[in-house]
Amino acid sequence: MSRKMQLLVVLLLIVCWLDQADTIRWLALKKTSFKWNATGAASAMCRKARLQYGLARRQTKLCRTSTQTMPHIAKAAAQTVTTCQSVFADRRWNCSSVEMAPSFTPDITTGTREQAYVYALSSAAVVYTIARACAAGTLFHCACASPPRDPPNGNFKWGGCGDNVRWGSQFGKQFTDSAEKRGARTEPRYNSRSTTERESGRHRGGRRKRKGGEDDMKPPLSPFFTKNRFRSALAAVNLHNNRAGRRAVESSLVTQCKCHGVSGSCNIKTCWRALPTLSEIGERLKRKFTVATEVISRRVGAGRKLLPASSAMGLYNEDDLIYVTKSPDYCLRDARVGSLGTRGRSCNTSSHGYDSCEDMCCGRGYSTISVEKVERCQCKYHWCCYVQCKICRRWVDTQECN
Repeated sequence: MSRKMQLLVVLLLIVCWLDQADTIRWLALKKTSFKWNATGAASAMCRKARLQYGLARRQTKLCRTSTQTMPHIAKAAAQTVTTCQSVFADRRWNCSSVEMAPSFTPDITTGTREQAYVYALSSAAVVYTIARACAAGTLFHCACASPPRDPPNGNFKWGGCGDNVRWGSQFGKQFTDSAEKRGARTEPRYNSRSTTERESGRHRGGRRKRKGGEDDMKPPLSPFFTKNRFRSALAAVNLHNNRAGRRAVESSLVTQCKCHGVSGSCNIKTCWRALPTLSEIGERLKRKFTVATEVISRRVGAGRKLLPASSAMGLYNEDDLIYVTKSPDYCLRDARVGSLGTRGRSCNTSSHGYDSCEDMCCGRGYSTISVEKVERCQCKYHWCCYVQCKICRRWVDTQECN
């Protein structure tokens, strides 16, 4: 290999690392035990978070100016991982790769359907934790949400302390989108050639573009051009999925009420808008994951847009998830695509869904293992005041994929 090619490979590896640095590496904050409220330590902790836990440059700046929000960001990172693993526990991809933050496997960095979900869920988690923190009074920058403008529909009045989703969404946009905005470009970057030359398609060497315009699937002249174009499209996809996650939180608000009156009567009822659990929002995004749209970057006029890869898919809206790379089947371990495989995973012989042994084990079969379970049983309450139980042992058959 020539020295020029070696330098090219090294530069490409650096670009690949930078691409990964601009992803959701901040999820590694779930591992931190920082005392963010310590006096005078904010700058040092934010710098450490950038070096060790993957904060992007703009996120680090936001960390320094809003240090009191960082415990909630760390909480959002932890909730993202636990919620994702809970929601996808019955799938081949069970969100294990998110545990590896800040070093992710390719299935979370190449624009797959799984990456779309993780981005949307993590964005939603930031909005969720900040909105709840505002209502709980643990953030000085915000307070309870303003009462809805809509008149009360029923025998109640607006009051209480609603979750401040509006403020949480504004902060979440600043935090989660900041790592992607540098790479997202909707307009092509031209060199110093004249407009006439660009329109005619002439290059310095006298060559013309192919008739019919630029082919989106044609390999470009330089591998760096390929990387830059993919990076730009991927950043735009990530920004879209971040927004879809925030919108999922905004549309999940429900009305909660409290009754007031003599002897528990409900003569007066006060209501406010509150969020459900993050797991419910995760389930909502999971339904979006199932019908996510594959997109491709195409030239439209003077810029580029993300359009459905197939006309049969139809158009997508702001609430939908989108992706640019097809997912692996996750059946076998393959480090090149980020698949951990399903060998050793539990499956359900009586199920016909995603957790069935037929689907989970990918046709490789399964082994039945007997496991002894020890649990409390035949519990009795004794006056006064304790509960006495016996210890029961039973054998349970479990199935694991070969």
